[in-house]
Amino acid sequence: MIAERFPEIAQLPDEDKLTLMAELWQDVTDDACDEDPAQAAFVEQRWQDYLQHPERVSPWSQVKARILASRA
Repeated sequence: MIAERFPEIAQLPDEDKLTLMAELWQDVTDDACDEDPAQAAFVEQRWQDYLQHPERVSPWSQVKARILASRA
């Protein structure tokens, strides 16, 4: 995994990891030639919603726990 080559990533708070992920995603999508404008607008709107209301999201550990609990 790439994260193993950069162990300091694991030390980041979840919010910083999400920000890093978004910045990397933006870098990748900036280079995409076939970007769908509607999809790009949707992703941008979701990102702006997150920035305005980060309390509305759940970390993966909580989501996973809810999924596993619903299967029990």
